[in-house]
Amino acid sequence: MEFSVTTRDTIKIVKPTGVINWDDARKFDEKVSALIESGCYHIAFIFDEVVTICSGVIGSIVYNLNKVKKKNGAFYLISSNQSINALFSDLKFDIVFEGYLFSSYDEFHKKIIEKK
Repeated sequence: MEFSVTTRDTIKIVKPTGVINWDDARKFDEKVSALIESGCYHIAFIFDEVVTICSGVIGSIVYNLNKVKKKNGAFYLISSNQSINALFSDLKFDIVFEGYLFSSYDEFHKKIIEKK
């Protein structure tokens, strides 16, 4: 797993790539937790280049989502990857992340970034 972080306005853009296995899930969680601890409560995850994702990453997303919600923050999930989108659909992320789940960065940018 590769993991890059950039900033767009007040939102951190997190882009993991490749296969995310169980060991990577711990690293993913540590990095996301560090962002939150540093005061970042709006994080966008771009999963376009993720091949597979383990349940540990799903757990990390849900657990950390609760932390940012307590700070009036949000997670934005962005993916044009059909297999990742199928997983998100199976997990009912369209309900959990209603209004925060996007099929492309352009869609996210138009609905979130441009409105700020």
